[in-house]
Amino acid sequence: MGNQNKTEKRPHKLVAMITYIIALVAMLLGLFLPFCNIAGVEGTDAIWAFQLPQALNAIIPIEGLNGVGPALTYSFPVTFNGLIEGGFDLGALFTLLYALTVLAGLCALVPAIINTFSKKSRKNTALKAANFIEVLAFLFTSIFVFIQLTKFSFGDIEGYQWSWSLLAAFGGTLLMLIVQAIFYRKGSGLIKFLLFVLSTLAVLLCVYDLGVLIPALKPSLDKMTGDLGNGLYSQLIGIAPVVMFFCGGTFMSSITLSQAIELLEPVDATLFIFAFIVSFVALINFLLDTMGMGKNTKKFMLVSNIVRFSLQLALAIVLIILPFCTENATLGIMAIVLAILSAASLIINIFRLVALNAKRKKIHKAVQEEREKAIKEANGEAQPATQDPVYDEPVIYHEPEETPVFAEEPQSVYSPVIYNGPIDEFIKTLSTEQKVEFSRVFLERQNGNLNYIPNYNVGGKNDKFFNSVFIYFARLRNIVSDGIINKMYEYKNLMD
Repeated sequence: MGNQNKTEKRPHKLVAMITYIIALVAMLLGLFLPFCNIAGVEGTDAIWAFQLPQALNAIIPIEGLNGVGPALTYSFPVTFNGLIEGGFDLGALFTLLYALTVLAGLCALVPAIINTFSKKSRKNTALKAANFIEVLAFLFTSIFVFIQLTKFSFGDIEGYQWSWSLLAAFGGTLLMLIVQAIFYRKGSGLIKFLLFVLSTLAVLLCVYDLGVLIPALKPSLDKMTGDLGNGLYSQLIGIAPVVMFFCGGTFMSSITLSQAIELLEPVDATLFIFAFIVSFVALINFLLDTMGMGKNTKKFMLVSNIVRFSLQLALAIVLIILPFCTENATLGIMAIVLAILSAASLIINIFRLVALNAKRKKIHKAVQEEREKAIKEANGEAQPATQDPVYDEPVIYHEPEETPVFAEEPQSVYSPVIYNGPIDEFIKTLSTEQKVEFSRVFLERQNGNLNYIPNYNVGGKNDKFFNSVFIYFARLRNIVSDGIINKMYEYKNLMD
């Protein structure tokens, strides 16, 4: 049984390992493909990895690095509404962080490979490493993709072109996050992918000018808008006030957000501020929904999703209403689109939260019923029939008088004193004898058919395992000792 359990886990590890390697290859292509974002820069000068000395020099000026390596083509100074004179090179910082992420991914590859092909380890190190490295790489490359989309949306940056190496890194890590979400989380992964699609549409349609990014769509978009503006309102695309805030006073924007607001009437200034906030929120929601594909679904995650999409919906509604209060702006069709997308995401997350709470209540009710049944049976054996049982504290688990079934069987494999099996946070809480017993009953499954109990994944997510143990406690109490049951009950309370 133990060998069968290990065999069943191996394919999952291999899938994680394969996706991890593919993501690393994509990240390395981002560093070493000779395609940068500046036209005319070719050969080794266009390789991102060779620009690292100048990226470091931009963050920490070092005299010895002057002239070392080609110029950083991904330089992007930000002033934060003019607060930083001359700008801080965000592109240089994220270039260094991305390179460190790739290095960390390569270092983690060796233990991930060892773990994948280890017959003893049940931890999915490759999946954990892949999630961590890919989320970081995606975060940094996303910022550069936002920058490229921004420059193309304004359409007046001479000599600027798509960086295919950067897009390879971005696309590879994103694709692997999607594959892992769907493969490992099934239905939950599909829902997370749907939320990612909705957030992507919100960014492409409502923050950027899709007609400029994809010229073939511009005639159709113009026909759709009619008397409406094709942006959030009038002709304003949402990224405009964002650029004024982050890049005001640089080549990207001649004025800051504050300077632009001073030139507007109060209502128009309010509308401009809300356009900035809703665009920034949409960009953040896109990042959170993408990174969320690599995370387990928790109640806190769903509650925070409801809060942020409620905020996005409220902001979109304000953008729909405010243009009617001024003569200088008309309603934009993308504000309506954003409201629809926000409402859809909000409804999905509300249903997910309701379903999660209903599932927890159902499990809690089943556990309580089994506990009460077990208490009645145990106390009925321990108390005289003529005396009403009185308890100072509820007795949850009572040691049965008869010798457990497994104690009658000769055990030649496991030592009652030494345990050499796998270890995780829960198993550490058990005594040596309990570790041996837990391994025999739930890992090796030597004490009978336990098909109604999910496999225990050492070091992995075991919510279903613990829930099933307490639901079927009445069946298990003659197989496993009360000491282990009590330890599982305490550990489950800590998990919740």
